[in-house]
Amino acid sequence: MTAEIVEVDFLDPRVLDLRARMGAEMGELYGTPRHSVGAEDVTPESVLACLLALDGDRPVGTVSLRRLRDLVEIKRMFLLPETRGTGLAARMLAAIEDRARAVTDRVVLHTGERQRAAIALYTRSAYEPIEIYEPYDQVPESLCFAKRLDDPALL
Repeated sequence: MTAEIVEVDFLDPRVLDLRARMGAEMGELYGTPRHSVGAEDVTPESVLACLLALDGDRPVGTVSLRRLRDLVEIKRMFLLPETRGTGLAARMLAAIEDRARAVTDRVVLHTGERQRAAIALYTRSAYEPIEIYEPYDQVPESLCFAKRLDDPALL
């Protein structure tokens, strides 16, 4: 897929629509909206970057980077189902890691154990499992990962 990846505001309406779709998909997958436990709350002030993937002018994916206490966290990565398996997810992950390198040498992320494709992507992209960090220690089925960005072997 030849989607263009652009940086946009975290509250861009196209991103809001994609995040709403993500919420619905996660609700179907886990049976309860994940944001209901409060762990998925992201304040716009904490966001360091928000990317949007466009296929022409059609929004097809998003990912954000935020500061969470002393961590820099990749957040809210979502692609429309029909774009999955095209390589776009890996491109988006690499693009948000590039933004992260400007502020940190390590990123973390959270996903759920039922999100097999996401886990496979993170594993292929050199992310290592880590201890579940707050606030996800309150979210059932949580998995957390980290990646060093300063190790040339991982670039």
